[in-house]
Amino acid sequence: MVIFANDYWNAMDKDKVEKIVISPRDIGLSAGIGDPWANLQAHIKAGAMHVELGFMGTGKGSVSSPTGFTPESISKGKREDIRQMAKLNNVTLSTHASANAMGFAGLGERGFSDQAAQRNVTEVKKAIDFAADTAEGGVVVIHTGEFQRGVTEAGLTEKEKKEGKVSPFESYPEEHKKGHISLVNTETGEILGGISKVMKIPEPDTDKEGNLKFDREGNVIFKETSLAKDYNFEQFTKDNRKAIEAAGVPAEEYFYQQIINKKRDQVKAEQGRWRDNMERAMRQKEEIEEKQRSLYEKEKKDKEFARVKAMDFIDSAGLTPKENTPEYKDYKENPIGYIDRMKDKVNHEIKYSRSGVEGHAKELKELETQKDKVKTMENFALEKTAKNIAQLGLYAYEVEKKRKLKDPLVIAPENIFAEQYGSHPRELKHIVTEARKEMEKQLVKNMSKDEAKKVAEVRIKATFDIGHANTWKKYFKGSDEDFKKWLLKEATQLQKDGIIGNVHLADNFGYEDEHLAPGMGNAPIEEFLKSIKKEGYKGKMVIEPGSQTEQEGGIYTAFAGGMAHLSNSPMYRTDAGVAQSWTDVLGGYLSNTWSPRHIQGSYAPSKEWTGYSETPIE
Repeated sequence: MVIFANDYWNAMDKDKVEKIVISPRDIGLSAGIGDPWANLQAHIKAGAMHVELGFMGTGKGSVSSPTGFTPESISKGKREDIRQMAKLNNVTLSTHASANAMGFAGLGERGFSDQAAQRNVTEVKKAIDFAADTAEGGVVVIHTGEFQRGVTEAGLTEKEKKEGKVSPFESYPEEHKKGHISLVNTETGEILGGISKVMKIPEPDTDKEGNLKFDREGNVIFKETSLAKDYNFEQFTKDNRKAIEAAGVPAEEYFYQQIINKKRDQVKAEQGRWRDNMERAMRQKEEIEEKQRSLYEKEKKDKEFARVKAMDFIDSAGLTPKENTPEYKDYKENPIGYIDRMKDKVNHEIKYSRSGVEGHAKELKELETQKDKVKTMENFALEKTAKNIAQLGLYAYEVEKKRKLKDPLVIAPENIFAEQYGSHPRELKHIVTEARKEMEKQLVKNMSKDEAKKVAEVRIKATFDIGHANTWKKYFKGSDEDFKKWLLKEATQLQKDGIIGNVHLADNFGYEDEHLAPGMGNAPIEEFLKSIKKEGYKGKMVIEPGSQTEQEGGIYTAFAGGMAHLSNSPMYRTDAGVAQSWTDVLGGYLSNTWSPRHIQGSYAPSKEWTGYSETPIE
């Protein structure tokens, strides 16, 4: 926690410097809604030494709405003003691409599409150009959220899934047993729906010899019991672990393949029934035609005898029409001719049955090829995401070289909502590492492998949002203390692995991303920052306001609250000799409870109130 009662007051005091948790220069403010030029001025006045300028709009901008601003709606003149304002005030900048350009796998209403992915890529390119003009480099934050998936699936490796390991998270009781399997057709990008982990597939009934059983109408009889046991994913995975490993595919894909095999068997059975019907009708047609020819010959010799035989034939076939109908009149007057009606019915049956055979043959073909065109949604989406983020990394690198920027342009995907892929720390790591690999593949065409790896590692890093991460708490099955340990362990590992390049700070109570000031919720912000700083983190830490109203002080409250929780700066202290509450400190800085010990700029009534250098902030 922050220690108020100590004798550290300014940079000239050496003995207590080690007690500072975070330097005020490391902590910035975000401005994601409205005019970035006006926001920058307001945030500088609030005391921020770093400002993250962001946008909400996509496509064509609309400056009439706070959420309509896009990078392209900021003119060259304003961009130059922003750059100069930041320089004059010694403020550093980063950029947040449109918050509504979320996800780079291209998920749309009908599945995944390259067109949808490219729209978001284009939005980020706008932000990259803006960052080059205003910040002359720096971080460009992008939102993940690649697809919806069950929280119980997040973060588990393929090995852990095959071993039946259960996640410490679930959005409803027994989600790991009752959820759905997410698969994608790799050819069309279509999401294959309706695949439940407790899927029930009826099985055709057979006799002792294995022959299918049929009812009176010729339909296949199915067993009364279902295959729920065989097609319960959890049990299936345990029972087929060796087969899954031998197949070399994720358990979900193997599970789906077995479902396809069972469906294929059923379709084959149905196709056989239609084929039998068609062949039976064709034989019947031949019999009818042969009988009709014979009757015509008999009619030449004995017309009445042939007539009686024709009626007997029609009756034996069960096709005698009802009395007092037009058909019955034809049947009585010309039974040999009426046999043509029998042929018409048989021809219709042949045609109908052939359609059934062809339809099932087509379905069989689709099922046989479908198995080879299916991937888990995670693997499919991750591949698309990695390629598109790598594309952005390459674009940023080219802009950086062409413009001779002072700092690298860094593409920084951010963990967003727990229900979407990319929010779990391990998912975020996968996105970053796979995108780096894709970028390396392109870079090695013009440089060494080692150099390409270094370039990619610098240009693609993660933005870790501790507030977003804390919303996983509502799904955690353990204690609050265990959740904190989990979160700090995962976040620290990201830093150890060289993944984190930017940090967002906002607080909440573990349910929703409410953007409280740091220290006003229960997110382990201080422990998180101490941990990653210990592991060598040197990037910016951006406080994200949101819940503070103008009546409460707006961004000033958010920033001052963050400083109170994270820094021992004398700008945020009282001159009392004993420990005070932060209410006293906040009142002293923004009101008149206490007089501040340090004032910058024209607010200072005399030299005695300014810094030792007497240099004004303006």
